[in-house]
Amino acid sequence: MKQIALDLQLPEPFGFDDFLIGPNLEAFMALREMAAGTAHEPLMYLWGESGVGKTHLLRAAAAMAIEHGYSASYWDAAAEGLNESAHGFDLLAVDGVDALGSDEQIALFGLINAQRERGAAIVIAGHQPPARTLVREDLQTRLGYGLVYQILPPADEDKAALLKYRAAMRGCEIAEDVCNWLVMRSSRDLGSLTRLVDRLDRAALAAKRPLTLPFVRDVLRSEGDEA
Repeated sequence: MKQIALDLQLPEPFGFDDFLIGPNLEAFMALREMAAGTAHEPLMYLWGESGVGKTHLLRAAAAMAIEHGYSASYWDAAAEGLNESAHGFDLLAVDGVDALGSDEQIALFGLINAQRERGAAIVIAGHQPPARTLVREDLQTRLGYGLVYQILPPADEDKAALLKYRAAMRGCEIAEDVCNWLVMRSSRDLGSLTRLVDRLDRAALAAKRPLTLPFVRDVLRSEGDEA
């Protein structure tokens, strides 16, 4: 009888210790200082393509600030519009600046000014550098006032190590050659890769099979996802 795998999703780890730093050490350290309340610059802007870890870093900063006794909030601009409740935090993390409408861009402009005036921190993330972000010109200028970092994807070997770690978190083993193969043949962004490992782990549990390369290829082929 085939075992049915319950679709139990692991909660995503959003701490600094869980972030794959790769080429982003300077941004990583600067954001940790901001979250710990020891940074001299209260404004930071992170930009980069989807899947490189911007959301992870913003959530990690908010979590660390709370651990240090500060008030903090993570705000996904694509899911919820900015409003007055975003004011008053010691650290505010605003994700998806590209998704802000005109009124929300005005709100963010005011938030940046308000945070700077009261010595509070604000970190913002988007897909493009400030000068190329499709927002009001005055907001573009504000985004470039503080620290600006491009978040770059890690090397493929680091991604493979992350997949092995993710599998271990789920209580399963995955061989290094399988991780390397997955990185080379599938979407390279970290979010897609970790979701793929979770999917394969559920398939292995249902089939009572280890995550070997032949099994992984069979699963992807059966799902029409084989390269």
